[in-house]
Amino acid sequence: MKMHHYLRQWGLDVSKHHAFVLKTIRQAIRFAYASARNKATHKLARTHGARIELQERHVTWLGLHAFHTVFMCKPQAYARLLRALSFEMGLPRYRPLRRRFRSVVAEGLTTLSLLCF
Repeated sequence: MKMHHYLRQWGLDVSKHHAFVLKTIRQAIRFAYASARNKATHKLARTHGARIELQERHVTWLGLHAFHTVFMCKPQAYARLLRALSFEMGLPRYRPLRRRFRSVVAEGLTTLSLLCF
């Protein structure tokens, strides 16, 4: 939702610069994964016995799905970007994750329906 706001405020033509936006989305997802992994291996986390089983492709798919879901609220403005996100989520390495994270996605969608932008 923040990205939608930033894109509108910058006046960026997403249809012309969809590759730039897609690259930014991927970078944000990689940062989220690296940050979570880093926090899980921090000294304090190890002291308290924290354990995390996080795979990069899981985080990537969830991130792509989240961005796709939010941008679907404005499909006219993000048509090319939505096609690229749909294609990437449909790649063979991500297909099994759709079923695996069905309940997580359903829970997230209930929160999204409460928000409007």
